[in-house]
Amino acid sequence: MEIKTRKWTSAEVVRHIEKIQGIVKTQKEKNELENFTSVSVEDVESKFLRVNSPMIVSQGWNNTSQGGSINYNLGIYNPDPTQHFWVFAHVWVGSGNIVGDTGSFLNNVDERFPRLTEPSFSGLNLAPGASATLNFTLNVPNSVEETNYIGNSCLMKFNWHDVGTYFDRGVFVFKVS
Repeated sequence: MEIKTRKWTSAEVVRHIEKIQGIVKTQKEKNELENFTSVSVEDVESKFLRVNSPMIVSQGWNNTSQGGSINYNLGIYNPDPTQHFWVFAHVWVGSGNIVGDTGSFLNNVDERFPRLTEPSFSGLNLAPGASATLNFTLNVPNSVEETNYIGNSCLMKFNWHDVGTYFDRGVFVFKVS
């Protein structure tokens, strides 16, 4: 079941931007990994025009070596006045982020790496205005080349007996050396 994108007033967007900036500041202070990205004010404004809520607001990750692991933290925010449940994030390696259609995006996978989904059953429950951070550990095979790789995340709501809902996506580049 597809959730319709909500229309936001300018005052609501400003209020959420301020809240998101506070959440991101806290997430950045807690981040102990080498790399961190977060949404800018312009990103948030754009997301409110196109993204079904909840949304990805930050990411933190490290670089590693062959046979090591990538620790990836995904910051999520629910601006909606309603609770969202059965929310999951899926993480994998591949060049799909630039692909517009969701099916191709999700299927653009480097098969050498695992695909991960968090949290466990029955997913994340996000109250109105709540935020959460999901943590992933992506094992890097010994056999991959020393280079940079593109990691992807997809935030979605499952429907146990019908089509789920795509919410948002993120991308991160990690180095294997």
